Amino acid sequence: MKIAILETVVPSGHEVEYDRGLVNEFRAQGHSPVFFVPENYPFKTDYGTPVEYLSGGEAVSYSKAGFFRKAYLSFTREYRRKCWFDSACRIASENDFSLIVIPTATPRYLRSILHSNLHKSKVPVVVNLQVFSFEKKGRLPQFLSLAKKLERYSNIHITITSPNHFLTNLPNVEYINPPFYKPTLIKPNGDYDGHTPLNLSLYGFYRHDDNVRMLCDIFAKEDFDIPVRFTLQAVTSNKKDEDSCNELIALYGNNPRFNFTKAYLRDKSWQKALDDSDVILAPYNSKQYLYTYSAMCFNALGFKKPVIISDSVNPQVLEEYKVGLMLDFKNYEKTKDKVVKFINNFKTDYPQYLSEINRAAEVYSFENVVKGLLKYKTV
Repeated sequence: MKIAILETVVPSGHEVEYDRGLVNEFRAQGHSPVFFVPENYPFKTDYGTPVEYLSGGEAVSYSKAGFFRKAYLSFTREYRRKCWFDSACRIASENDFSLIVIPTATPRYLRSILHSNLHKSKVPVVVNLQVFSFEKKGRLPQFLSLAKKLERYSNIHITITSPNHFLTNLPNVEYINPPFYKPTLIKPNGDYDGHTPLNLSLYGFYRHDDNVRMLCDIFAKEDFDIPVRFTLQAVTSNKKDEDSCNELIALYGNNPRFNFTKAYLRDKSWQKALDDSDVILAPYNSKQYLYTYSAMCFNALGFKKPVIISDSVNPQVLEEYKVGLMLDFKNYEKTKDKVVKFINNFKTDYPQYLSEINRAAEVYSFENVVKGLLKYKTV
């Protein structure tokens, strides 16, 4: 069965890993995935998968665009998306595809579907909203309005990838639990064996955040029963975050517990960095993760690494599975005590963390994601 993966965004790390997981799992379940992408699409990795190029122009990136440039690019992307969708509809229909999956959509994609031929597609279409949140003003009403307009089209199915199933009573919207991202390009080191120093890591684009500063203060100043090593990926996307990161480097760069790396991690280097860690941090204070999911958290758990997270980061997971430490960061002394206890007891508590990660992995998996998508395929 041929499955079209319709990808129109310029890929970053998360899209690459998510698409890799989809491709591997579609194949594992006996299907043939094919990428549908704009012309000259800048693939960041080779999935070993056939590609169909869509007419309508190249993919549009907002990288380094100012306000007016971004507004122009937004209009351009909207117009091109309609053209891409028209092209995808034609190619899928003419070549006997059983399903079109849009893996990383936003509500704007729903509007584009209404304005394109895709809403008339004979091939079922799954529009999957993934790294997207509804906390910003106006986003939820916009989504609800568009979802309502699409109810009349029985071939269009909307899914939301989130551990928080907060929307109910929408007949054309279903939830799919997000997947743990497992090692696919490297041979893992294996389970934690009690070695020291205990390696704690914060990867992904660094963002200015008081929670990160508090953890750095704790790792720098407090006494632990075992040696610790804290690695922070000092890669930023804007001037504010760069200044904040440089301040941390100035404060702690000479501290032997700290390791700042400015490496851009991708593919094998990304997976090796995660695998070489013992604990992964996702401490950011961001309400978006109450609605969507933290790719960093789900990467960590896929690599069977316990986590230290803020109570804004997918609290549903740690409330059900004891896979690490959740912190509210409201008080330094209380936060410090919990972190110190977590580290001092890590060797003793690790078997329980691992058992709970394995239990959670039965729910949060690419196998279940693909099963959730394939329920809409043509027979």
